[in-house]
Amino acid sequence: MNNLYGSSGRKSVSGGFSKLSSLPDFPVTNILELKEKKGNYSGVVVEIGFGHGEFLQYLAEVKLNFLIVGIEIASKYFKKVMHRILREGISNVVLLKEDARTVLYYGFEPNSIDEIYANFPDPWPKSGQEKRRITNEKSLRLIFSRLKKGGKFYLSTDSVILKEELMEFVRERGMEIETHSQSPFPIKTKYERKWQSSNKEIHYFIIKKRDEDNFGVEKGEVIGIMPHLVMEASKIFLHDFIEKFKPFEKKEKGCHFKSEKAFLANTEDEILIPILINEEFINQRIFVSLRRRGEEYILKLYERDKIIVTKCVLKALNCIKDFILRNFGVKIVRGNL
Repeated sequence: MNNLYGSSGRKSVSGGFSKLSSLPDFPVTNILELKEKKGNYSGVVVEIGFGHGEFLQYLAEVKLNFLIVGIEIASKYFKKVMHRILREGISNVVLLKEDARTVLYYGFEPNSIDEIYANFPDPWPKSGQEKRRITNEKSLRLIFSRLKKGGKFYLSTDSVILKEELMEFVRERGMEIETHSQSPFPIKTKYERKWQSSNKEIHYFIIKKRDEDNFGVEKGEVIGIMPHLVMEASKIFLHDFIEKFKPFEKKEKGCHFKSEKAFLANTEDEILIPILINEEFINQRIFVSLRRRGEEYILKLYERDKIIVTKCVLKALNCIKDFILRNFGVKIVRGNL
């Protein structure tokens, strides 16, 4: 079964393939680069949780004039499909290893996607897992907000829970829905074959968006700059910083972050401060670095390529900045915080 959502411990995939990523047709991308990837394609098609990649490759072959965006959180599937795309020389596919909600919210404008597919997503059936389901109201509002007028959402599932939640959402809004007992496509995924061999009842749904309603979900803002601050100081001693720094927590509408204890990195010249950040459609655990370089101290994000920089991330960084200004004699030299 394909996972829709991942944990808050985000990892960069492209960073692990630095040599491959220099290739012009390297399929892995990120949210900031999505816009330029759309290029001259006539439209965009998204598959959520592409698993082994059979259906993703099928989409690429039958929709040559479309950009096919594959989203997958599981590393073993992601790497396997990435190598398949490279091996087969498929040029109209890009892959993102990310929570599907994060990609849709931060990577796409409302009314910008032609089709969205989800084949056998994890039903998350246990109590307390409702927020993870692709068919909860918040997730479905996001999905339909991104579809163009006339765009279609395709869902295949053997889950009664997902079926009932989808039907309730559609019924309450008077939307049209097609239901099929057989797949409308000639390709069968691994899980589809598995469930059919077990004689499970499979439901295939197609819902067409009838207008340009954005369902109250605008595009999330991603900051495209590297936030940093360079300070000149003789009074910051890293061990003193660790002793004085107290973990903090801030919560406001759409933004909640909580820091942990600061600690020395692998070098005596750098401190790392972990911060848990929770906001609309994304959870992240980031590390803020305070590093000494001669007479200067640099405040910045650690492992920047693994972080989606949002306004909430900037607010967390500014809390660290304010702590430094209050407790140490510093002069700001340059930066953008």
